[in-house]
Parts: sequence; C-alpha cells; structure tokens
Amino acid sequence: MLVKSKNTSNFRDCSIGSMKKNQLFRSAKLSNLEDEDLDILEKNKIFKIIDLRDPVEIEKAPDNLSSNLFKKYINLPISANTLSRMADAYHNCNYQENETIYENVMKKSYEFYLKNHSEVWKKFFTLLLESNGKPVIYHCSAGKDRTGIASYLIQSLCSQKEELIFDNYLLSNKLLNQRDATAEQKYTLKRNKKMTDLMLKVIGQVKLDYLKNSITFIKKEYGSVENYFLKKLDFSEKDLKNIKHIYS
Repeated sequence: MLVKSKNTSNFRDCSIGSMKKNQLFRSAKLSNLEDEDLDILEKNKIFKIIDLRDPVEIEKAPDNLSSNLFKKYINLPISANTLSRMADAYHNCNYQENETIYENVMKKSYEFYLKNHSEVWKKFFTLLLESNGKPVIYHCSAGKDRTGIASYLIQSLCSQKEELIFDNYLLSNKLLNQRDATAEQKYTLKRNKKMTDLMLKVIGQVKLDYLKNSITFIKKEYGSVENYFLKKLDFSEKDLKNIKHIYS
C-alpha cells in the first residue's frame, strides 16, 4: 500500500485476479495526506493523480499534495448531485421516506456516470494508455461510486471474473465509515432541499445492485464493456490491446 490507511480512506490496489500489481490505485479524497505519505508517493514516481470529483467537492476538501505531485494532478469532474435527486424523490413522495426509492436514485446515478460522462472516461483511459504502467491513483470523494465505476471498467477490460470485481467493489463498505462516505456529498445538496438520515445511510454504502444495474445498462446499450470502450469512447482495437497489455 502506498499511503497509510489512517490518512487516506478506502485506498487500495485496483488489481484483481491476473492483473498486474502496483500500477493502479483507487482511493477516497486525498485531502488528509501527511508529509510521510507525500514522501512515499514521490518515491513511487506517480504518473497521474486523477480526481473524479466536481468543483464544489474539491473546494471543500482539496487534495493535499506537494508542488511536484500537484503537477501530476488532473481533475476529470463527474457531477455528484445524487443527494439532491434523493431530496427530489423525497419531495415527490410527499415527504414519505422510502429506502427503495433512494436506492433507485443510486442505480440511476451509476447509469448517468456511464451515459453522460463519456468525455471523462475517454480522457481517463487516454491517461492510462499514456502511463505505460507507471502508477496512477484515481479517486472521488469516498472512492466508492464514481471510483467504483472506473474500477469496474478497467477490471472488465482486463477480462477479470465478475465475482472478483464484485468483491473488490464491496470492500468499500468495510473500508469506509459513513462520515467519510458522505462528507462532500452534503455540500452538493441544492438550497432548500431537505436531507434525512435515511438518505445519508443509503448514499454512505455500496450495494451490488448498483453495479449490476450498470452492467445491465452496458450490455443493453453496447453489448459489452469492450464495445463501450471501442464504440462509445471511440478507441481502437490497438488501444484495447495496449490496455490489456499494460494492466494484465
């Protein structure tokens, strides 16, 4: 592990199964890094630090990086308005709490990540190709949803078994507490929207149904993750071969 878990929540190697170790790392925000952590990152010659958070989240908790590491930092923003959509659902249900409705909002958010942010995933995979195996860290606020989708995409492209992908995804429930899982999401709530404890409970956890819904969406719209990579993101067969070569 590159960074001590006490300073960085949900930090782990993205590699599973036959994937190569110590090249891709997933994490929650890096706002609590200390000098010893920065020294480790410097020594490991990180190629890029990819932040998937939106500007509001970043403003509230910017990554704490050295000047050299900040040169390797890039923001590829994916909007985090899930909590506001939950608040809308709460309003539309006449202020009656319903956990299933909130879970459906989570499922739809995962779809949005794939459907509405192809430019982010295009740049994300372009950076991975450019890395040529040098270490890359990618993260969002809690390192579970947007980061979870990123991990699913790369793990799938590397032909890893679904059960291994699922196990890696669900680790977030063990490595996060609710405070860390919901910290910046609270700031994305639109004005005059009511937030409830049940919303925070749902948004603070991952469920396999969320990821499975993404898989269903990919298969329905594109047939496979490889086709999403090739057709939606407009990469070549050579790029696909190179991604597999770099990471598996």
